[in-house]
Amino acid sequence: YELSPFLWKKVVKGLSAGRVQSVAVRLVVEKEREIKAFKIDEYWTIETILAPLLKGGEGGVLFSATLNKLNGKTIEKLQIENKEEADKILAELKNAKYVVARIEKKQGKKSAPAPMTTSGLQIAANRLLGFSAKQTMTLAQKLYETGLITYMRTDSLNLSDKFLNESHDWLKKNVGDNYALPQPKRFKTKAKGAQEAHEAIRPTEVSRHPDSVKDSLDSSQHRLYRLIWQRSVATQMPDAIFDNTVIDIDALPTPFNKEGRGEIFQFRSTGQVLKFDGYLKVFPEKSQEIELPDIKEKEELDLKKIEGVQHFTKPPARYSDASLVKTLEEYGIGRPSTYAPTIATIIDRNYVSRDDHKRLAPNDIAFVVNDLLVAHFPQIVDYEYTAKMENDFDNIAEGKIKWQSVLEKFYDPFHDNLMAKQNEIKKEDIMPDETSNEICDKC
Repeated sequence: YELSPFLWKKVVKGLSAGRVQSVAVRLVVEKEREIKAFKIDEYWTIETILAPLLKGGEGGVLFSATLNKLNGKTIEKLQIENKEEADKILAELKNAKYVVARIEKKQGKKSAPAPMTTSGLQIAANRLLGFSAKQTMTLAQKLYETGLITYMRTDSLNLSDKFLNESHDWLKKNVGDNYALPQPKRFKTKAKGAQEAHEAIRPTEVSRHPDSVKDSLDSSQHRLYRLIWQRSVATQMPDAIFDNTVIDIDALPTPFNKEGRGEIFQFRSTGQVLKFDGYLKVFPEKSQEIELPDIKEKEELDLKKIEGVQHFTKPPARYSDASLVKTLEEYGIGRPSTYAPTIATIIDRNYVSRDDHKRLAPNDIAFVVNDLLVAHFPQIVDYEYTAKMENDFDNIAEGKIKWQSVLEKFYDPFHDNLMAKQNEIKKEDIMPDETSNEICDKC
């Protein structure tokens, strides 16, 4: 029989949940193996503190520069491998003369982030507020129930004309004419199968400034509402504008070699100064300002300090809620309603635990189950196949293809493989050999 689109969405949720959870566990397991296999390498950088050489011998504004090139070739990150190589360079630069070789000034722009989808909300709340995906959705549900925000399960970037007009008027009245765009800025999602008829997550009324509702919300609810309000209004504001400066400095060692030439070491200093804050006026984001002195090309500089600095490469970080949601979304796996339950479920079932930094670490059982699935049921945890299946489910819900053919293609070979593996796989082949004298208190 035919299922209505509504019922198909219910079916899809059940069919895809286990598959998405399996893929999420695989991602966490593979990341952990990548971390364990990572080889730490030592490397060094040569750092200087310089200042303009002013008349009278007193230096001007101090600024830093890092060795960037040797004889015109860029120094790679791991090129200076140890202290001996760093000390050799420092010895050559002992009596060097530092001269400004090139100054490049450019204007840079930074645009406001797009409106919030469900995944965007979870990612932003995790990175900026430290909330888990489950915590974010619980708080958002409360905000929705109290009428402060629109529905929080959406993959659309649409904003209503009402919101766009209200934002424009609010910005002109409360922030300034130059902080309101002359025309509304509309966004279109790139997500395949997104429901464009829905709206992005936004405050229901722009006039409900976060400060005005603070007393009616608890601390966590208020922080999340502030994030949603600021991000939504910022989408209708102009870019932030920065003045970016790059200064290249030649270090000319003395004395030169017998041919009258020496190696040319070139240092680089970069600066950034905010010229117009634009959307940052409403939605502050971290941006480090580094102001460089007003100097000219061919000007000689005064060396205040030079040293070699030791570094070590760092392994990739474990997944946070934000980075796991982002990765699943990039693969096209999961939907707005499934990200938070997926993470919560793999934690509740003890496949994954949170480490001291609230990142996701696989438990022993995750390695066992994942390796079993990869070896014997590879399609279940295949990224591309899982994404294709979810896309097929969406097409069924939209009436584009028939559900019978999709399930038949999956279920028949899966069933045959499952029957075969029940006889082939033995428990002792996949469980650790170690025995324990401890008695389980549950069984």
